[in-house]
Amino acid sequence: MVEPTKRLVEPFNFPGNHVGCLLIHGFSGSPSEMRLIGKRLATFGWSVLGIRLSGHGTTPEEMAKTRWEDWVKDAEAGVKELRKSCHTVIVVGLSMGGLLALHLATLGLIEGTVSMNAPMVLVNQQTRYVRLLRPFKAFVRKPKKHYLGSASQPENERFVYERVPVDALISLNGAIRKVRRNLNKIKCPTLLMQSDKDLTVNPISVQIIKNELQQIKPEVLNWRKSGHILTLGPEREEVALKVHEFLQRFESIGLKS
Repeated sequence: MVEPTKRLVEPFNFPGNHVGCLLIHGFSGSPSEMRLIGKRLATFGWSVLGIRLSGHGTTPEEMAKTRWEDWVKDAEAGVKELRKSCHTVIVVGLSMGGLLALHLATLGLIEGTVSMNAPMVLVNQQTRYVRLLRPFKAFVRKPKKHYLGSASQPENERFVYERVPVDALISLNGAIRKVRRNLNKIKCPTLLMQSDKDLTVNPISVQIIKNELQQIKPEVLNWRKSGHILTLGPEREEVALKVHEFLQRFESIGLKS
């Protein structure tokens, strides 16, 4: 396994205005997936905090000790940290990070959410039956390449595990079902993004999420050229600009308080 470098796996914090952006990476990934968009958002003046979820950015063995409940605590702690200096907190999450963003919105803990390629249905159907492997395997190997899209960011800009713990994957499957059941509780403004060339999350996922959001009308953006890691793909600049535009609607919140 490639050894993680500090530059790729460490959390990051870019202080800015009163609107805070909590950036959450994906399952088995690291803050490296969100750093580029974090830097871009910071240039617009937003406060940015990129967290590292428990068990990530270290070793698969460390990840094996963690579950969905641990990652939720990490996300909630990130919101609390931003609240110290920001009136408004928006969560921007990729893949499982997007699932965590939606979960925080179901709890009413944030003012808005941007969910990118959040899983409702995974492309690899074998992941649905991973519980059957538990008596025989502690880890499963991932495909060697995660399609980012043509003209994408080099792979050395991202640190991700090559194998994942079976127990953590089982926990993720359970979390997908739990979050889906509660999507109708979301009341805050929501931006949903989905890559058409996603080889990890079935693109039908974004329509499932949209249909379950009964109290709001989310904005939905599909990206034609990008793969699963939307934040590092060929449309990354446009993605950052769309997030920036979404954040602008929150600028006036809290200014009169």
